[in-house]
Amino acid sequence: MVAIPALNEQGAIRDVVTGVLATGLPVIVINDGSTDDTAKIAAELPVTVITHPQRQGKGQSLRDALAEARKLGHTAVVSMDGDGQHHAEDLGPLLRAHAAFPDVMLRCAREIGRGAPSWIRRFANHFADFWISWACGQKVLDSQCGHRLYPLAMVAAMNLPQSEGFAFESEMLIEAARIGTPIGSIAIKARYHAGRRASHFQPILDALRITRMISWRIIKRGFYLPGLYRSLTRSPLRCSP
Repeated sequence: MVAIPALNEQGAIRDVVTGVLATGLPVIVINDGSTDDTAKIAAELPVTVITHPQRQGKGQSLRDALAEARKLGHTAVVSMDGDGQHHAEDLGPLLRAHAAFPDVMLRCAREIGRGAPSWIRRFANHFADFWISWACGQKVLDSQCGHRLYPLAMVAAMNLPQSEGFAFESEMLIEAARIGTPIGSIAIKARYHAGRRASHFQPILDALRITRMISWRIIKRGFYLPGLYRSLTRSPLRCSP
């Protein structure tokens, strides 16, 4: 199942959802307190819709989607952003990688044509990658990309993070590594098309929130120097089919 958190995505949500539906995969749209026509558009499509009357953040949106997918009997959830940055054409390679590596938490890494973001956004992403890789004890590429595949057996085995906003996705990586789940990536195109709304990710503020959460996780493990060593000396797990 594909989960699409959506906050004020009226300009892109229809195209994103219909692209996924064309692959035959079921979709959950989590309308996180949108004040535009996102809810109306989602209601017109053959998808499951979860509605938050008020904004609760991406963390709660993904927790709700994971719970709903488990209730419906699915074995994995693919998360996609609703702004058009993620594309249905990447679902095929992602699912083929999952078939080959069923026990791996997979992430899409925007490694193809990644030249458009501002320097501050690139710095924030690299900064977060360093800290997350340290806390995971393995090299993690493009840790802030929200296009991922969560095996629900892994989710059932972990202490589901209660972090809010974008920190939830970062803590999911750390918690997955803590229970011994390998974290792999497939390379996808970086898409920064004209007309896309500004990202909800705030490079300075969200990076600081993520770093604070990760720092505490590292400190609780006695600074986890073996994890730092592995993250700096071992190659990332690439699972592109």
